[in-house]
Amino acid sequence: FIVSNVILIIGGSLVGASGIILTLLMCESMNRNILNVLKGGFGNVSNTDNEYSKDPVSTTPEDVAIRLSYAEKVIIVPGYGMAVAQAQSSVKDLTDMLKNMGIQVKFAIHPVAGRMPGHMNVLLAEANISYDKLFDMDEINDDFATADVALIIGANDVVNPAARHDDSSPIYGMPIIAADKARTVFAIKRSKNPGFAGIDNELYFSDRTWMLFGDAKHVLGELVKQLSGGSGMH
Repeated sequence: FIVSNVILIIGGSLVGASGIILTLLMCESMNRNILNVLKGGFGNVSNTDNEYSKDPVSTTPEDVAIRLSYAEKVIIVPGYGMAVAQAQSSVKDLTDMLKNMGIQVKFAIHPVAGRMPGHMNVLLAEANISYDKLFDMDEINDDFATADVALIIGANDVVNPAARHDDSSPIYGMPIIAADKARTVFAIKRSKNPGFAGIDNELYFSDRTWMLFGDAKHVLGELVKQLSGGSGMH
């Protein structure tokens, strides 16, 4: 009202209302209330050195490519790390490579993967990944039990099994993607730093999980290169 400009007032009101709606959607998806979010953080985080408390098991693009080449069903779980690396085109390249090898590929989308609802959908659509390959968390979680590989690209808290059973965890009760139910899990991650919640991810210390540390775009490029050289293995 100070600027006496009706267009600015209406525009500002719409932006503010949209922000509130998005915030409420994020809160619902993460099982948190708005007051808790406004106070900031997830509560008392025990991990103060900003690294995992122990070392997860690492692997190489060569080993992952071999495992992928023998898979029949792969589910990809994109997250904020994919967005930061701008790796959606590399994800498309990998998807096309796997499809050409006769491997079924689906995407599991958590409602708050990234920094806003629909963030992953927008990025994947930008890379011309078919919309019928994208599935919401509730639609695809049951499929992980029959998936040969769950490939996590830059996601962290949204695949942490602690949300299901550890009532002392800051993310307890938050709906998560059931990537831990897949036969094998590969996770591409920039570093050993925890996600937004600042806590260890149980999935990354599972005996069925192997980590690929590095920039997602670079790692995916290496995977595509390895698969293109050994696609006859499938």
